[in-house]
Amino acid sequence: MEKLIGKLSSDLTQNQDVSIRQTLVWQLPIISYEVSYDRVKRLKMDILMKMLLFAFQQSEIRRAAVLADMLSVEELFVSDLIDKMQRTGLVLLGKKGYVLTPKGHDYLDKGIFEEALDGEQTVISYSAAHDTYSLNETESPANEGEFPLYRFAVEKDGEEAPMLELLTNERSSTEEGFQILVSGIEEFEELKTVFIPCIEFQMYDRKQDILFARVWNIGTGAWDEKLEQQIEERELVEWREAMKAEVEIAGQ
Repeated sequence: MEKLIGKLSSDLTQNQDVSIRQTLVWQLPIISYEVSYDRVKRLKMDILMKMLLFAFQQSEIRRAAVLADMLSVEELFVSDLIDKMQRTGLVLLGKKGYVLTPKGHDYLDKGIFEEALDGEQTVISYSAAHDTYSLNETESPANEGEFPLYRFAVEKDGEEAPMLELLTNERSSTEEGFQILVSGIEEFEELKTVFIPCIEFQMYDRKQDILFARVWNIGTGAWDEKLEQQIEERELVEWREAMKAEVEIAGQ
């Protein structure tokens, strides 16, 4: 840690007008969730399925044999396809025959068909301070627990809607002739909270007479503008007053 602080301090003060007023190390809580989600395979509706749905719209048909004769197709093939459409909620058998459900009308209009796939699981990490989600499990650092908690940490649980948005963007894919889509979240469960060390530098630019914060996030290995902004919004006035008091004391 001391070696990293030294390197970062050297980088920050290459400009002789810039100085470090204070250096702090604290830790940021990151919550990991195990998420189970559903998937569907979306493909273009084949011509036979379209013909069956159109036939159900136009005629009162109760038996697969009638459709098989109309379309000159094997009855077993038609029967299997009707069963498939019933399982997926496209049609149902009414008193006068098969009828399209709202879902069936929608799919027919769009010319698509969706088939449920096996669900999958993944781990999503959530930083409440950033209000951001990422598709990885944050590992506990070796020095976890050595530092105080981030003073502006917020207590907030992860939410389903942004998790679904993340999975939709990251786990959906397009193959030749079909798409694999995330259709929903089955459940999510909190696994653990890890604490990521961050190094805060309270900076002063003498030439421009400005105070500012720089925060190195060890978890991401980068400067964290979000945390810098949070600190500046809450503490810059206090820093300025403290510096003014120091000048007054020095001048006495």
